[in-house]
Amino acid sequence: MKKGNKKFLQILGGDVLESEFFTNQLFLLFIILVLCLIMVSMRYQVENLNKEKENLQKELSYMHEQRVQMQKQYQESIRISRIDKELDTLGIGLVAGPPYELKIESEK
Repeated sequence: MKKGNKKFLQILGGDVLESEFFTNQLFLLFIILVLCLIMVSMRYQVENLNKEKENLQKELSYMHEQRVQMQKQYQESIRISRIDKELDTLGIGLVAGPPYELKIESEK
């Protein structure tokens, strides 16, 4: 058996974990494991925050569109009331009902 194969079998068998080097560095390995878990959880949290940010941006754009539409309606009503006031000063007034069609009866 070659020396490389023997090392590989020792790694698979767990003999490397029993060596003095690993037993002395066990606390450091545990800290590295904890930091890796913290890194993964932070990445997951960032992903969730990005999704929430995208949803809030969509909602913000929708609300902005609604505000613009409401402003248009308000400005239109102001314009109509201003025209109504000007026509009232002239004694004309706005027509409240639908327009009427005038028909001329033809002579038979």
